[in-house]
Amino acid sequence: MIAALRYETVRIATIRSTAVSLVLAFLVGAGLGYLVAEPFSAAFDDAGNPIGDPVIDWYGAFGTPLALTAVFAAVIASQSIGQEYRFGLIRLTLTAFPQRARILAAKVLVVVVAAVVVALTSYAGSWAALAVRGSAQPVGEAPDPTYLLRGVLYVALVALSAFALAGITRQTAVGIAIPIVSGLIVEQILAAVLADRAQWLVRILPWSTGARWSQPAPDSLPDGSFVPYYYAGWQALAVLGVWVVALLLLQTTLFLRRDA
Repeated sequence: MIAALRYETVRIATIRSTAVSLVLAFLVGAGLGYLVAEPFSAAFDDAGNPIGDPVIDWYGAFGTPLALTAVFAAVIASQSIGQEYRFGLIRLTLTAFPQRARILAAKVLVVVVAAVVVALTSYAGSWAALAVRGSAQPVGEAPDPTYLLRGVLYVALVALSAFALAGITRQTAVGIAIPIVSGLIVEQILAAVLADRAQWLVRILPWSTGARWSQPAPDSLPDGSFVPYYYAGWQALAVLGVWVVALLLLQTTLFLRRDA
């Protein structure tokens, strides 16, 4: 297992796209973080004039860039297995490591670590942007103490879903495209069409639901007057997590049984 981990670590670390993705994650974190962290007035008087000192969306500066950061993590994850099928290198890998379960476990672990590194790199860019804005400390209260942790988990789950899809289809592009196209387009259309007819289905759509990781859970609303038909926060991550586990189980079955 150690040899398989070393092999996968060296391979993913020496791919050019990994370094490019990390650089882009930092730049996106810094750029979007700087824009989101623009000071704004939180309260106004009856005449519409701002009251009090401007505030900064400190947590939004960290969370907003993760929508793109997750894409970079998905690229790394998809290439970690899709490129091997594309160029036929999977045969060499399985020849060197004939115990398929071990090499697959090593790939999954390395993908998770890479996704965490990408998310933390994005956070580093956001922190740099906030420092330039002159506010490297939170303003106001966080949505909850686990906000930043939820962001890292979201990026890791998106990366694992891309990895599983690329392994199932043996296509790198599929692993990258499906989470993006489904989350941003397909699931949004389904939610609009089925919001009043099949709310249960809208609640379990994977990537659009997972993208609500930063929102407060519906049952945490203070007045209880509005209960959305979707999950958010930890609930949203749980929905995406169930889908990821199902995809990984399917990928594992195919990886262990079918020919390389």
